[in-house]
Amino acid sequence: MKRHKHLRKNNAKLTNFRLGLKPCPYHCRMKNLLLIALYSFLPALAWAQPSFTAEADARQVLENSYFNITFTLKDGQGRGFSPPSFEGFIIVNGPSRSMSTTMFNGEVSRTEGYSYTLKPRRKGTFTIGPASIASGSQKLKTQPVTIEVVEGKPGMQASAQQVFIRAEPQAEEAYIGQQILLDYKLYTTLDVENYNILEESGYPGFFAQDVRRFDGRVMREVINGVQYTTKVLKRIALFPQQTGQLKVDAMSVQLGVVEDGANRRRSFFFSPEVKPIPVTTNEVAISVKPLPAGAPPTFTGAVGEYRLTPQLSSKRATTDDAITLLLTVRGDGDIKRVEAPVLLLPEEAFEVYDPKAIEEGSFETGQEISGKKVFEYLLLPRKPGTFSFMPEFTYFSPDSAAYLTLREGAYTLTITPGSGQPASADAALSLKEDIGPLMLDPSLVPARRPFLGSATFWGLATAPFVLFFGLMGFRKLQAQRAALSPEERRARDAEEMVRKRLAEAEAYRTSGDSRACYDAISKAMLGFVSDKLGLPRSALTKDSLEQRLQELKMEPSLIQQALQLVQDCELALFAGQASPDRMESTYRRAKEVLAALEKAAV
Repeated sequence: MKRHKHLRKNNAKLTNFRLGLKPCPYHCRMKNLLLIALYSFLPALAWAQPSFTAEADARQVLENSYFNITFTLKDGQGRGFSPPSFEGFIIVNGPSRSMSTTMFNGEVSRTEGYSYTLKPRRKGTFTIGPASIASGSQKLKTQPVTIEVVEGKPGMQASAQQVFIRAEPQAEEAYIGQQILLDYKLYTTLDVENYNILEESGYPGFFAQDVRRFDGRVMREVINGVQYTTKVLKRIALFPQQTGQLKVDAMSVQLGVVEDGANRRRSFFFSPEVKPIPVTTNEVAISVKPLPAGAPPTFTGAVGEYRLTPQLSSKRATTDDAITLLLTVRGDGDIKRVEAPVLLLPEEAFEVYDPKAIEEGSFETGQEISGKKVFEYLLLPRKPGTFSFMPEFTYFSPDSAAYLTLREGAYTLTITPGSGQPASADAALSLKEDIGPLMLDPSLVPARRPFLGSATFWGLATAPFVLFFGLMGFRKLQAQRAALSPEERRARDAEEMVRKRLAEAEAYRTSGDSRACYDAISKAMLGFVSDKLGLPRSALTKDSLEQRLQELKMEPSLIQQALQLVQDCELALFAGQASPDRMESTYRRAKEVLAALEKAAV
């Protein structure tokens, strides 16, 4: 019996030796555990194979509506995103960037998206080309997306009759060069919070100029039994440059309408919820007529209503002198088309040089555009005597449909004999032109001062000392900075960054660039926290801002103010809720909140 047990034990050892199932030492067991851990985390490595796709929330859209398209990178870290051209569409909003990372059952998924809101320009079938992005060593591209734009039927938009914008010209018939005022007027029965002009006509065949001062009061008008609240949003002064039937294309506008049931109260921290509604104005056709025949010889192209103001340098002169005459023309027509009036003087008594325009400009008067042009005439008397003349200016009046002539300032010139050397053109123009006559008798100038004792000499002599003391001061500043602790250095960097960002925001606010102002304020807030904590900027996001502020032991009320400030900046940047008043208040709040954060972090 003992012999059989001994044989079974030896057979077992032999079998274990052949199969390699010998008892494992400690390091062998650890190797097996590492292999098991590696296999358990293999799904987490799946995002090393990224994908880049494009997806639109509609394949068929109405001509006056809009849709969203999103370019999504999955399981990769993107850089150098390049969108397609979006030919045939208007970019209403975007790009809006989003990022998310999830882990489920040991599987890690990372998503990065770039979203755009687009509005079609016209009907038809359009293909949105591929977008590209780099991820790791690869360059990925999306597949093209095809969108069909169809014509919308009347009544398809629920708010179509509740809010609209009309392009209303002052006149539908005009003469070439005549000023026509074009108003873009809002009609609404809804609460419109804001508006954004997406695309404006190029005004072909016109010279167009914005009129910034006009009657923008809110009025009420009744159309087809419906009372609308109206307001002029934009005024353009048009000056036809050619005859014929000219067309002003439709303007595309996005209105921000307060949603039904939304809280309409406004404060520094809250604003009403708005819904974007795309609106397209009507096209405008204007018939431009040529000027009637029979223009007098003194007509020089002015169309509109004008005034003439003459100014003569002197009524008495000799045959050696030159006389200057200024004619100032003011009117509401296209001032660029106005040429110098014809000056009627006896040729045997005066030599008249070609007039030149020394001043030209336009300005706003009475909610329209007015122009001013000043012409200068140079008169050289040829013989003595008494001569009378009256400046004339002829223009075409659209109201009278006739050519009218202005006669202002009857002048009587008394010319006496001179020294026998009549004034030349060079002598007369020497005070007016950039290049004068040649100097035939140049005067001598004193010799230069010696170099020794001059300002250059003393500057070069003191430069080594200034450079030495400057270098000593710079090294002292460096030593002081090196003696700072990391916490003190981060605090100083944070203060310098905040001052720099607020200075940029102030400059953008003064210039009226609201998007850049809001972006500078947001970067100042996030940069302050990252510098205080010694974190890279990329490691701090809006979602983690509250946690980071809590790490700095800030007061809860101050944390909420900072979060609300960042949220307001994002709404202004990506939701189209930017306005000059909001930008002003947001900038003041940013200065107060950042000052409070600096004080609390000390």
